[in-house]
Amino acid sequence: MLEAGQHLFAQRAVEGVTVDDIVAKADVAKGSFYNHFDDKNAFADEIFEDIGRELELLIAQNNEAVGDPALRVSRALCTVLQYARENPDRTQALLSLGDRRASPVSPLNDGLSADVGAGLSTKRFSQVGSECAILSVVGLIAVTVRHVLSDAPLPDPVELASAMSAALLRVLGIPADEATILGIESASAIVASGARC
Repeated sequence: MLEAGQHLFAQRAVEGVTVDDIVAKADVAKGSFYNHFDDKNAFADEIFEDIGRELELLIAQNNEAVGDPALRVSRALCTVLQYARENPDRTQALLSLGDRRASPVSPLNDGLSADVGAGLSTKRFSQVGSECAILSVVGLIAVTVRHVLSDAPLPDPVELASAMSAALLRVLGIPADEATILGIESASAIVASGARC
């Protein structure tokens, strides 16, 4: 049932999906739906949280041995981009469901918040405050992923990941030359290598 809902929410906004649509797609009785979920919003929340947890786990795994907050944030962007390429329906559902309820400071962004906080407290990131930094990271990742999922012709994924990572780091106050190097390093490690996403 969750897979059916994920597919529907990837195609339409929550408001455009009914419980009848969900049970028809899942080929289950309506009573089965209500045995597990109070309503469509609880169902949508479960899908959002499931995908978000999976993505957070992948980011944590890809950053396991990385201490530098700048490199961690850059690798997080690359992980999400690679995940979107490999899991377009799940990613589109996450974006669609996130549009209606996710805050940049939601629990699903705990890792990001910690990395931004570490970067600010060590002066690795500068010229922005915590809220601006988190909004910038979340926003740039979201727009990059939307571009990857669109029908627009895409540049080489490694080049896109590298360039967007470098742009993100520059927003956070990393000097341009270093941001470019870290962007290339992140894209090579995550996107070019086809890291498990």
